[in-house]
Amino acid sequence: MLRSSVAAVLLPCLLAAQGPGCHDLNAVAAIGEDFLAAYPVIGDSCIQVDQRGQTLHQSVHGAFTLAEVVAIASATNTLSAAVLLSLVDSGTLSLDDRVGQYLPEYNSGPLAAITLRMCFAHTSGMPANDPAINDNTTTLRAAAQHLATLPLQAAPGTTFEYGGVSMHVAGAVCEVAAGMPWAQLFQQRIAGPLQMTATDYYAFGPTLNPRIAGGARSNLRDYAAFVDMLRARGSWHGVQVLQPASVDVMLSDQTSGLPVLNTPHPEGAPYGIGIWLDRRDGQGQTVQASAGGAFGFAAWVDRAHDASGVFLTLNRYPLVYPYLQQIWQVCDDELLPAGVQCVGGGSPACDDGMWCNASRAARTGEAEFQIVGSRGPANALGGVLLGGVSSIPTPLFDLDLWIGLPAPVFSIVVGDADGRMVLPAPLSLVPAGTVLGAQWLALDSGGCGSVGLRASHALQLSILP
Repeated sequence: MLRSSVAAVLLPCLLAAQGPGCHDLNAVAAIGEDFLAAYPVIGDSCIQVDQRGQTLHQSVHGAFTLAEVVAIASATNTLSAAVLLSLVDSGTLSLDDRVGQYLPEYNSGPLAAITLRMCFAHTSGMPANDPAINDNTTTLRAAAQHLATLPLQAAPGTTFEYGGVSMHVAGAVCEVAAGMPWAQLFQQRIAGPLQMTATDYYAFGPTLNPRIAGGARSNLRDYAAFVDMLRARGSWHGVQVLQPASVDVMLSDQTSGLPVLNTPHPEGAPYGIGIWLDRRDGQGQTVQASAGGAFGFAAWVDRAHDASGVFLTLNRYPLVYPYLQQIWQVCDDELLPAGVQCVGGGSPACDDGMWCNASRAARTGEAEFQIVGSRGPANALGGVLLGGVSSIPTPLFDLDLWIGLPAPVFSIVVGDADGRMVLPAPLSLVPAGTVLGAQWLALDSGGCGSVGLRASHALQLSILP
């Protein structure tokens, strides 16, 4: 089969013009092509990155099309969590309801302590898997009755053991409480409002016993709409699909501190309600969360940059994960958070000038705010000019400086082997409405520039409330 990379080249170029002017997402397409080269038989993929509801990058690699529908395995969990939380929003259920309130066979002995929250956080103590969740000849309710006969592996709420059994049981609760089958629930509460026309729970064939924790299939457009909704705290194109508080609960840590009996996450991240919490700040708040599946499909919500994305493929998640991390790194470098704007250019003599960005929105009180430099010389001595932003640059040898000289602050930083520099710049005492500027400088032993200095463009930080 002839494989074409034309779309992988053209689509990002067409969409990049819509993004921030000082950065680009071209490296995302290159990562997709690297993935295809590494796995020519199972490396087909589609990638999309959105910020504040606007698509900044979209590319296809290999034989896939943008409409490709794939089995998403455990990325199903996040869809199912949204169904559950929708029922919580409507007052039909509570996360801390006991399963036994709706399924009588769970209303005695140690099973009586299991809650819906535990089921969707994998802390119920139930076994990870059982053939009943894969049986297309039975119903979800009948499967839940069988699962009640299995011995617990731990006391409810005391361990984390990833698997499909407990979510399956919670899915049966949703059907009983809502009085309708799962497929109808999903369509009414999630797929319909998000116009998800290619997503259902029939990845392994039509069934009345859908795999709540692994049986969905989807495409790029559908799942991108779903994670964009989570990014916007439940809102999508004027429709409130989930309440903001429910999205916050979904992305809150449910498992840290518990013994881990089984986890498929490559870095052992904690779990929320149906979603992995890949990055958290020093206060324990989730900065980035992801939905990933055994077949390689992955999607994420990036709260630091108000962004979301999808990496659609049919592969193996441990093989996909390093490339997913590379995409996340590009997004960290490229996507400008709220309150952050680019000013000017960097080193005219250097074609591959440094990038300057912020780690999160420029808001007053952000104790973990950082100024980040990337694409600089490896292991270089550098620093950041902090001060007022000038609309006209000050020439310094062959550099353009956009911070008024003499700069009120110059902080020295040593970069890492990847040419990245990070300066903590807490905004705890900076009032809203303040306007600041920042620009990176770095020594370049490679000879770029007449005096061995390289500069980034500048940032204008307009501090938000």
